[in-house]
Amino acid sequence: MTDRRLLAVGLAGSLLVAVGGLGAGAMPSTYAGPLHGAVVASTVLSMCGVVLLLVAWWFLRRARSTGLVLRAFGLWALPLLVGPPLFSRDVYAYAGQARLVALGLDPYTAGPSSVPGPLAAEVDGVWGGTPSPYGPVFLWLAGQLERATGEHVFATVLALRLLVVAGLALVAWGLPRLAAAHGVPPVRALWLGLANPLVLLHLVAGAHNDALMIGLLVAGIAVAMTTRMPGRLVAAGALVTLAALVKAPAAAGLAFLPLTVIGVTERARAALTVALTAAVTAVLVTAATGLGWGWVHTLDAGNARLSLFSPTTGLGLAVGELADGGLHVVQFLGVLAGLAVSAVLLLRADRVGPVRALGLALLAVVVLGPTVQAWYLLWGLVLLAAVIGKRTATAFAATCVVLCLLVLPSGRHLVRPPLYGVPALLAAAAAVLVVRRTAERAPA
Repeated sequence: MTDRRLLAVGLAGSLLVAVGGLGAGAMPSTYAGPLHGAVVASTVLSMCGVVLLLVAWWFLRRARSTGLVLRAFGLWALPLLVGPPLFSRDVYAYAGQARLVALGLDPYTAGPSSVPGPLAAEVDGVWGGTPSPYGPVFLWLAGQLERATGEHVFATVLALRLLVVAGLALVAWGLPRLAAAHGVPPVRALWLGLANPLVLLHLVAGAHNDALMIGLLVAGIAVAMTTRMPGRLVAAGALVTLAALVKAPAAAGLAFLPLTVIGVTERARAALTVALTAAVTAVLVTAATGLGWGWVHTLDAGNARLSLFSPTTGLGLAVGELADGGLHVVQFLGVLAGLAVSAVLLLRADRVGPVRALGLALLAVVVLGPTVQAWYLLWGLVLLAAVIGKRTATAFAATCVVLCLLVLPSGRHLVRPPLYGVPALLAAAAAVLVVRRTAERAPA
């Protein structure tokens, strides 16, 4: 497939996804425009677009220049950037929480439904009365954007996507630098970590704040490992702390940052520098936003609904059929296992490599946690894209393909309860299948 045709196929797919989303996406309840009511036809249209986008992306893995990958990403992202919310209604919860901030209310004690209006009306009932689990950096920025757009629902969605653009711009800056530092072709890293349909469909179209968290995290690690500027650890520590003040999982990066420095004495100084930087940044930024530390107590707010993508939830429900409280016990053990794996990776980061260790730690926390969404894979995958080999990258790509096909434009999942954990198993099975096939084709 020529470069021009590849770009055209991906753009056609992206356009079909966006247009179909007008009837099948996570549209506001007051929407009555084109394709309204044509849910089945619109869903088919969007999912055909997803398939075209996946095909174009798969062929893009053969690209030889970062310029082509970046052009593909920008071209394919544009219709999704200005199109309707897709694959999740979370952006309405963000908007409702931003409304609280804009009105000077505490988003860590009140839910969006406490301020009735057009934004609160679109928030999923499960989250309407739930305090925000997000950090003050995200909520303050979202609050400023909501203040600028008022209570216009779609304008607020578009404004919140500006934060996605900022996050992915940081990924586009930092990821190729990390890849080059690890001897990995930057073009492959950008293909897997940026032009990925999972990024396009769930971070861009879905407007998830994970994009800003990942971007700040990648930028922080890249500053620490690929620059020689004075005070790079201070800058890196500040960036990673800001990422954690968007969404808490990025705090793991602070533990791995000192390991980017060689030498025991140097690492001790680096650890002290990072710790002080993180503390000062967190205190100053929290004070500047005026939102306080309430998010520390609301981090589990996202657990209000059972997660279909969580293997530990599926296992816990099965155990719960045999013993009371089995679900909570298995979920708790899963969290402990994720922390234990992360601790082992931290201790062996010299052998594994700090970036690889951090990426794997984030994946462990996701896979073994009680709340798993398709795009959570990107927490660790974007970093791993800069350090993994071609075969592993292809395996992860297969996983992404399956995850993209398991969520409908409305946000509903193709796999339904009680098959909790099955989507993650299907994605893992795709990765194993690809690894086996590539191994069979490899020359003896």
